[in-house]
Amino acid sequence: MSNENHFCEAVVASFTILCAPLCASAYVPISGTFNGLFFETNGVWQQSSGLITISTTPRGNYSVKVRLGNSQYSHSGWLTDDGMAAFEVPDYYGDWLHVNFQVDAADPDVITGVVSNSIWAATFSANRAVFDGRTNICTNAGRYTMILPGDPTSANSPGGDSYGTIYISTSGHLSFSGFLADGYKVSQSTTVSKDGQWPLYVPVYSGQGALYAWLSFNDSTNGAIAGNVTWVKPRRDWDWYYPDGFTLNVAVTGSHYTRPPRGATVLNFSAGLLEFAGGNLSQSMTNQVLLTQDNRLQNFGSGWLRFSFSLGTGAFSGRYVDSRSWNEVQFNGVVLQDFNVAAGCFPGWDQSGEVWLQSQ
Repeated sequence: MSNENHFCEAVVASFTILCAPLCASAYVPISGTFNGLFFETNGVWQQSSGLITISTTPRGNYSVKVRLGNSQYSHSGWLTDDGMAAFEVPDYYGDWLHVNFQVDAADPDVITGVVSNSIWAATFSANRAVFDGRTNICTNAGRYTMILPGDPTSANSPGGDSYGTIYISTSGHLSFSGFLADGYKVSQSTTVSKDGQWPLYVPVYSGQGALYAWLSFNDSTNGAIAGNVTWVKPRRDWDWYYPDGFTLNVAVTGSHYTRPPRGATVLNFSAGLLEFAGGNLSQSMTNQVLLTQDNRLQNFGSGWLRFSFSLGTGAFSGRYVDSRSWNEVQFNGVVLQDFNVAAGCFPGWDQSGEVWLQSQ
């Protein structure tokens, strides 16, 4: 009996020693949807950048969607006890797309991993959508406007300011609608993280180009939205604007937007200047204008002007004909209330130009 007792004590002791570290490090599955970006950090490569969405359940199973240009790949499976997964799927070009990821042990609201094929490997980080709009309200909820500033002096890249409007619900769902200054519309629907991070990814030009960036909604030092957007346009000989393509890294300018109450102006001034530059104009045009209490723009310069605001979103549109040069421009853009200006773009013959409204 004495030997049997010693044997049982040894087994119990051994089990206790081995089990403790395993139980402490085991991953506890949670339900969630994680959205993130993958791209190579050693260069700008549109073909190796994209969006990844991972959904998990309390039972430990997962499903993954990978967006790469116009291509989308899906897979589902089970996480390991340590919150890991790895799989491969055939891509549309005869190669294999490999994905492996790990739930962050220190922060279960974050998943990190790698998407790769036989040529490239791109790391990613994905954040869980934590807001529910009831007990957990998104602190970044509201409306925003933003621009990607252009260069009116350049003939090789857009001279106008690309722009967009953003709405974030109390549950953290983000809707983005924008217009690029080379004539293309863009949009995205995704979620923001608990830290106010937006994984912007929009395939453009039939999936051969893209916009992508991690943007932040809580960087008070750089405006309401901060970050640099990578904008890749391939060579497209049939495009009227910038057919040679370009690769840009543009710092966004973002602003909160609040619909003005009745009797208040959308921007905080009355006397203003409306300017047009670039876009194949022989010279810039500047007009004195008056922003009235009903948010109409009266022109005190030469020519004819129609200008209207969309007070619900902060967008604007209009048309101007200069009576001296007979130049005609049709323009669009957004107001940036935090900076008390409005900015956008207009199409020229084969280049885009910038429209800018500010106080006088």
